[in-house]
Amino acid sequence: MEYSGSMAPTPTALGLDPRLEGAGFNAAGALPTQRYDALVPPAWRAERLLPGARSAALLGCGGRAFGEAVARSPCAEPHPIDRFTRRAVEAAVGVLERRGARGRALFYWERRDGEFADFVALGRACGLGEPGRLGVLLHPHYGPWFSIRALILTSAELQQTGPLRDFAPCEGCPAPCEAACPGGAVRAEGFDAGACARTSEARPGCRERCDARRACVVGREHRYPDALERRFRRAALALLSRGERG
Repeated sequence: MEYSGSMAPTPTALGLDPRLEGAGFNAAGALPTQRYDALVPPAWRAERLLPGARSAALLGCGGRAFGEAVARSPCAEPHPIDRFTRRAVEAAVGVLERRGARGRALFYWERRDGEFADFVALGRACGLGEPGRLGVLLHPHYGPWFSIRALILTSAELQQTGPLRDFAPCEGCPAPCEAACPGGAVRAEGFDAGACARTSEARPGCRERCDARRACVVGREHRYPDALERRFRRAALALLSRGERG
């Protein structure tokens, strides 16, 4: 059965380890490997990484839950967010394996043969949101305060999820996000990551927060607290400065 609705299910609803939700992974979607393979570079395809895989599960974090879980964890620098993510997702793979399925964890920061997987396209395909002017997926509940940090390839046949219906958050919007961005990185024709990186280098305030994201009208009640936003913002800029993306 394929799910397609106004909001993606949780990892538990897909049959994954319920402890993922305690770690802040509160939204998930799943694709059959044929659909997954059509959206990723050759080095990321399921047969190369987990022969016999049937499903790809995308793991999303919305609102404050993930950041609060990271803050409670003992993960040390450098890269505490990535360390926490790896630990939680690999534990979930272990649960699948104890149930008799095979699994492999993959992460948004990884390159394979020099290429990233397009987590935005994958997330859209399985109903975790729609891309907007901000260059990130906009979740129908969490808005831009949402990220996809990992996926699991597995030989288990998970319930499939499909694209969201009737969710086009930027259509007809007056785009306060564009006006709020001091560097002109937010544009109707697409997000300019280079302009974002240059502006953040020149403007200290942009290294602490994203005014364009704050201006988005979707999911405002889920905005990160200031300290958490700073932490995530700095981690995102570190990726941008290396020519990477999350």
